[in-house]
Amino acid sequence: MIVSLVASGLFLFVLFVAAVRKFTFLGLKIAVMLFATAGIFFVWNPDEMNRLANLVGVGRGADLITYATTLILFLTVVAAIIRERRSNDVLTLLVRRLAIQQARFPGAEDNRG
Repeated sequence: MIVSLVASGLFLFVLFVAAVRKFTFLGLKIAVMLFATAGIFFVWNPDEMNRLANLVGVGRGADLITYATTLILFLTVVAAIIRERRSNDVLTLLVRRLAIQQARFPGAEDNRG
């Protein structure tokens, strides 16, 4: 019972944060809110999670949660890598432009433009 209360509290916190936070992609906000709502439902109705697991071909609800969590973690890592690569590309472009703007040529008296 204590674990169910704590888990429900965490899911409610996620719902609150998703409700007040601005998302650049509305679909992500809706997905977070749906998953948090489903989490609360399945915390209090674990037999339904087992039924869902059997429906998709997994033996137990706990196994389904493990697979889903692993998939979400993998997608999060991939998204972070893509975001970091884009940031590095933008930073490289900015540094190149700055270097070109501030380039100094030998023999020129005033290179400030």
